[in-house]
Order: sequence, then structure tokens, then C-alpha cells
Amino acid sequence: MADAVLRSWQLMTVGPGSRHVTPDLHERLVRLFDLLPQTRLIEIETDAGGVSVSRDWPGDRMEEVSAIEAEIAAMPGISRLTLFQAAS
Repeated sequence: MADAVLRSWQLMTVGPGSRHVTPDLHERLVRLFDLLPQTRLIEIETDAGGVSVSRDWPGDRMEEVSAIEAEIAAMPGISRLTLFQAAS
């Protein structure tokens, strides 16, 4: 068995087709996010309906990101900070 990888995020699945996300599919989706870090969202259509799959981070991580952004924006000489996200 492969060593468990510690991630700062977990997989979040939403939608009526979520019941089709088996442990095997879950691991494949995690692997896709690992290989394609710019991916924000994966949508899957199933016979039970759609499933939206994304990363879910703990709230304290997003608070830390916001604090760092504010610190950088407040530095002398900085007039703008833009973070680019993957296009959907």
C-alpha cells in the first residue's frame, strides 16, 4: 500500500450523482487534482445526476491567505496585488 500523502485540502463532492463517487473514483479524482494543480473544479455527469468535485480547505487557511494578501498590499510601494486563478 502506498504511503498516505498529507494534503492541506480534502475532496468535496456535491450533487445527486455523489453516490457514484466510489473510493476508487475518489482516489483518481484526488490524483487528477494533484497532477493538475491549476484545476479548480471537475464536473461529472452520472445517471443519477451531476457531481461537482473541488478542493475544500479549512477556513483558517483561507483566513491566513487573506491576512497575507492584506500584509503585502499594505507594504510601501505596493499599489496592487493580483492573484491569478486557473480559468474555468
